[in-house]
Amino acid sequence: MPKLLEVKTIKRVIAPQIQELTIERVQIRRQVVVAPPATEVFCRKLAGQTVSGLERWEKFLRFRLTLGGCAILHLRLTGCLLPPAEMPEEKHTHLILAFSSGREPHFSDTRRFGRFWLLQDGEADTYSGIAKLGKEPFDADVFANYLRALLGRRKRPSGNA
Repeated sequence: MPKLLEVKTIKRVIAPQIQELTIERVQIRRQVVVAPPATEVFCRKLAGQTVSGLERWEKFLRFRLTLGGCAILHLRLTGCLLPPAEMPEEKHTHLILAFSSGREPHFSDTRRFGRFWLLQDGEADTYSGIAKLGKEPFDADVFANYLRALLGRRKRPSGNA
C-alpha cells in the first residue's frame, strides 16, 4: 500500500497539472476500479466537469468538481496516478482521465485493488470508508488537541495508550 507520504507526493505532483482543467472524457479499461455509481454513469457525470481542487485525506485523493460533488480515489495496494500524457499506456492502466488541455493522467494498478467513487453534492459517502477515518496526522494543531483529549492525564507513553 502506498505510504501516506507517497500519496501526499502524488497529490503535490498531480494537483497543479489538473487544477481548473475540464475533463473531456473518461476511459475505463477495467470496470472494477469504479465503485458506485455504475461505470457509464461515472463517465457521463465526470465528462464536462472542471476540477476545482485536489485534496488528500489520509490515503484518499478527493477531486473537487465545479458542478458539484467530488470524485474520490483510493490507491490501495499498488495503485498509482501517472500524470504525463506522453507516457505510453501500461499493461495495468485501468482508467484514463482525458482533460481539455491534452493531459491524460493514467490510473494504473497491478493488483487491481484501487477504487474511484463519485459522489454528488449532499450524497452521503457510505462507500469509500473515508467517513470512518481518524484525524489528519499532518494537521499539528488538530492532531495534538485530539491526542490530548484522547489520552487525558494518563502517565504512560503514548505508544502504549
